Amino acid sequence: MNFCFFRAQYLPTVGGVERYTNSLAKELIKKGHNVTVATSSLAGLPCRETDCDGINIRRLPSVPFMSGRFPAVKPSKELNKFIKDFARNKPDFCVIQTRFYILSLFAAWLCKKYNVPAIVIEHGTAHLMRGGLTGFAGGVYEHIACKYIYSKCPDFYGVSESCCKWLGHFGVKTDNTLYNSVSPDVLNANAEKGIISLVGKLPTDADNKTKIVFSARFIAEKGVMQLLSAFERINCLYDNVVLIMAGDGPLWNEAKNRNCKNVIFTSRLPYDENLALIKLADIFCLPTFSEGFATTVLEAAALKTYIVTTPTGGTPRLILDETYGTLMPDMS
Repeated sequence: MNFCFFRAQYLPTVGGVERYTNSLAKELIKKGHNVTVATSSLAGLPCRETDCDGINIRRLPSVPFMSGRFPAVKPSKELNKFIKDFARNKPDFCVIQTRFYILSLFAAWLCKKYNVPAIVIEHGTAHLMRGGLTGFAGGVYEHIACKYIYSKCPDFYGVSESCCKWLGHFGVKTDNTLYNSVSPDVLNANAEKGIISLVGKLPTDADNKTKIVFSARFIAEKGVMQLLSAFERINCLYDNVVLIMAGDGPLWNEAKNRNCKNVIFTSRLPYDENLALIKLADIFCLPTFSEGFATTVLEAAALKTYIVTTPTGGTPRLILDETYGTLMPDMS
């Protein structure tokens, strides 16, 4: 069969939905299927390529609104070529990741127009934007976008029960849950590969300290600034604790310029090194406001690192008691 995934952001952009998409695509290829991922353009990367796993990638010209967080596909010759290719060689099945991106709306329209079966998989449990007039306007847009995509593609799934419940906020009835998942054996093998190169990037004085790791996009809903505020209070009580923050995003400069004591910023790490960092940590902390089923939390569990996070999305199903981790009150 020929599958087509639509995802507004995809690798090398790092995120849980990107990994979820990549993992599903690789598993389908292992089973003998053909997979194309249609995504937004990224500077310096070609419009078309086939990666080392055999995934065909089509990057459609886009405008990177909100510092790239909300890419909007735009009319172009490349987009017209993609539509013609889609119509000529119709996929057997399409998977649309998340409900509100412009690319997702385009995908729903395309599948409806050419009668291609498709599903929408939701990964969130809150509005993209929060508070104030901007948050209100964003919420109105999400309701309009969700109503449109639901009219074109009514088969919705969530990556956790919380996602399915959240979709009800938009009047969407879900068909079922398609849980996020990881392979412990694969993760541990990749983490071992990344340890040697990672160690050279960390200060040697961090070796004998308790290491708290945050690895995610530096965006408001991940609780970046709240974590730094909490860690400043920890610094007043203990001097043998270090916070290592890995990632990138709009809040990167603001977080780094805060100049918190005992905080190490590593920027975005290669995948193997990021897994190695989580495995070396004493605590993995993700004070997130909105998740479907956080991939990094699943990775931390598979790597046997103690987890401190919020009870958002699927985490209560993973962290059953303090043997596995600590669920903080909702940070919102």
